[in-house]
Amino acid sequence: MDQVTNKMLIRFQQESKLSLGISHILVLLELHNKGEQRPSDLAETLGFTPASLTHLSSKLIKSEFITLRNDEEDRRTKYWEITPRGLEILGEAQKCGVKVRSEFFSHLSEAERNSLVQIYTKLNNTFV
Repeated sequence: MDQVTNKMLIRFQQESKLSLGISHILVLLELHNKGEQRPSDLAETLGFTPASLTHLSSKLIKSEFITLRNDEEDRRTKYWEITPRGLEILGEAQKCGVKVRSEFFSHLSEAERNSLVQIYTKLNNTFV
C-alpha cells in the first residue's frame, strides 16, 4: 500500500504542474470543506505541527490561495480562509488527482475497482 501511495503521489506531482505540494493541497481542501479556521485547529485536524503549517501558509498567502484575518476581539488569534484563486487551484489539483487515479486503477477489472471502492469506503467510515 505504501509503495502504491508513494507512486501515486509522485505521479500526481509530475502530472499536476502545480507549484504546490500535497500538504498545501490538503490545507486548501480542509479550508474548502470546513470554511475559515484557526491555524492551530487546522494543524490538529491534519496532524501537522504548527511550525510546519506556518511554513506552508507563507506560500499559500503569497500566492493568494488563502487570506489571513485577525480576530477582532483577540488580535493574537488568526483565521485562514480559502480564496477564489485557492478554489481554482484546488479544482485543478482535484482534476489531476482524478486523472492519476484513473491511470492507476485502469489496470483493474470493473469488479476489482468496485471491491476497492467498497474497501476504501469501509476504511474511510472507520476513521471518521
